[in-house]
Amino acid sequence: MTGTYQDIPRLYTAIAEWMGCMLFLGIGRRQLSDWMFFVASVVFLAIQSLFLVVTEGTESNVLWILYMVIAVVLMYGFLMLAGNYTPLCVAYICGISFLVAEFMAALEWQLHAWFAATMTMTQTFAWLLLVVVYGATVALVYLLAKPQLTAEFLERLTLREVLSSMVIVLFAFVFSNMSFILSNSPFSGRIMDDIYYMRTLADAGGLAVFYAYQSRISELLAEQEVAAIQQVLRSQYEQYRNYQESEEMLHILQHDLKHQIDGLREETDLTRRKEWLDAMEQELDSWRIPQKSGNPVLDTILAAKIRQARNLKIRMTCVADGELLSMLHVIDICTIFGNALDNAIESVVQIEEEEKRLIHVSVSAQKQFTFIQISNTCETEIRHGEGDTLLTTKADQKKHGYGLKSIRYSVEKYGGSVSVEVRQEWFELRILIPRNEKQTK
Repeated sequence: MTGTYQDIPRLYTAIAEWMGCMLFLGIGRRQLSDWMFFVASVVFLAIQSLFLVVTEGTESNVLWILYMVIAVVLMYGFLMLAGNYTPLCVAYICGISFLVAEFMAALEWQLHAWFAATMTMTQTFAWLLLVVVYGATVALVYLLAKPQLTAEFLERLTLREVLSSMVIVLFAFVFSNMSFILSNSPFSGRIMDDIYYMRTLADAGGLAVFYAYQSRISELLAEQEVAAIQQVLRSQYEQYRNYQESEEMLHILQHDLKHQIDGLREETDLTRRKEWLDAMEQELDSWRIPQKSGNPVLDTILAAKIRQARNLKIRMTCVADGELLSMLHVIDICTIFGNALDNAIESVVQIEEEEKRLIHVSVSAQKQFTFIQISNTCETEIRHGEGDTLLTTKADQKKHGYGLKSIRYSVEKYGGSVSVEVRQEWFELRILIPRNEKQTK
């Protein structure tokens, strides 16, 4: 790069880019073990430093831009190797890592130049300044980015959003280095202090725009999530209304059964009578209602789900004290049991051996809590997200994965908690809800 002005030492730039990558790998998920990650990070720092130091002092703007592109490619490769993300997610992380690295390097070198002009700097002080500025920048960005940059957020990013973020990074990089590339442009400076200030300001502005853009994406995704959860709640309630209609159909069948019995009394052919009885028995079995739990809403949902499970060759058992659910609203009962059983059935039906298709539901009292447990056999891999959340295994991740969230939403309204665990090929959903004083007496 044509250098009328002293530029940031390339070693400083390499360290900044390495720290930018390490920052966001610290926030997100890694796929390497601790010692493998340590080795990979050391190797990346060495390669990045060697490459940028060897190419330092380039007189050609074209070559300088090419070298910066190669440096970004190396960052992307390291993030792909160490991070547990899709290529699209890594592109997003790589862009913001590069922008953070540019800002911290520009800020540190601006302060370095100011101190050098006002005092006699030692090498020890120069390195101490680098550690303080880089460390403070990384800490600040970590605090701002960690609440938003979750695994779920990254996996829901679209190509359009990633490309938009790349445009922000590109514009910030171009404007921050305009004075070094084009000395006679309307946006270029000619005094060294002004150039350093413009570069730092442009990088800071780019980070601010990037943060605002990311915040807006988070808000839109949150709005979509709330709308999806509300849709799940309405859907489960509508299912419950349909289940009620099914129960009414059962009463109609029972009424019709009386007329069939009268017909059987008149039938003298024993063979036809037996065939008639077998058909009636089969039809009654398909509509048989499980033992009453004491909660009509729960009974309706369980009856429908047991019929669905029976048709799919799934064995579902239930031991429930439905009276413990009396403090829950109808919609919340529909949401909790409807979503949990839908998820269990979708998981179990994938098991090829029919004898392994098992689901068990229990509702019981445990001290001052109502304990709900829904467990099922599970042979598919369960992916964990942030904290105790699970990531959907369905192909369309943008339209699924809200079942468990809606369950949490309903349970937390009553001060309860939800936990999940997979052990010995059993998936267990556990719910604890505090009981009110009337229930505990």
